[in-house]
Amino acid sequence: MSDDRHFPKEVSASDRVLDEAEQLFRSRGYHAVTMRDIADEVGVRQASLYYHFPSKEQLFVAVTERMLERHRLGLQRAIDQSDRDLRSHLQAAGMWFISQPPIHFLSMFHTDMPLLSDANMNRLLDVATQSIFAPIRQTFAQAQEQGEIRDARPELLAGFFLSVIESIPLVTTSPNAAPKEVIVKEMISVLLDGLKPQ
Repeated sequence: MSDDRHFPKEVSASDRVLDEAEQLFRSRGYHAVTMRDIADEVGVRQASLYYHFPSKEQLFVAVTERMLERHRLGLQRAIDQSDRDLRSHLQAAGMWFISQPPIHFLSMFHTDMPLLSDANMNRLLDVATQSIFAPIRQTFAQAQEQGEIRDARPELLAGFFLSVIESIPLVTTSPNAAPKEVIVKEMISVLLDGLKPQ
């Protein structure tokens, strides 16, 4: 660990901390990571972290908000740049998600979030809803309005889609697994072929 009290000037101190903390929280979970772990990864004294983030919880909230904002922007851009039909929107969304490190929503919501204050937990749930869930829900709602799919609750469809997307890294770990891109296409095909109007 560096003995310096200051961060290198070429990278923002906050960005370095957020980058390293995101990697650690993703790999170990909120509970298992300490501020000392993050300081060691960044190469600074632990006291330097507290200058930028007064607590591990505030750092976790900042990391998660930044990650969700990255997803919001990337997901919206992917959907906007695709064709206007549901299959194209879902394909673009799926490709965006598999191009990024996995979010592990279920683990985050069931393991990490309960360790936060109610205010921070609700804050992150709101950000996650607006960043990830709402764009997918809207895609299904628009497809229903245009008659592409039969009536089904858009929030249920969005939850189903996101759950399947989240499972793709697990499905691709076997030696004979198809590439992630192929699995995304197959998953969307199964979903839409089962939803087409009769």
